[in-house]
Amino acid sequence: MTRRYEYVCPECGNRTTREFRVPSIVRSCENDCGFDHYLRADLLAKIETVPEADRPDDWDELDNERKVYVALREGVISLPDLQ
Repeated sequence: MTRRYEYVCPECGNRTTREFRVPSIVRSCENDCGFDHYLRADLLAKIETVPEADRPDDWDELDNERKVYVALREGVISLPDLQ
């Protein structure tokens, strides 16, 4: 049985699965959100565990890429998580 990984649209939360594991995939969303990076669902879940006290004031306005950098800096995710 092949392992499948879930990826999430950053705009609407639409999900898709793939049989390969990468931090993100670039694709067009079926919900007309445009062409964007879908982030791997397990990585997105880890990013959201950054403690509020360690989040920058503009956390809610940050795109997922910037949130990944914050999560790396705070030790919530590590480089192996991005592979």
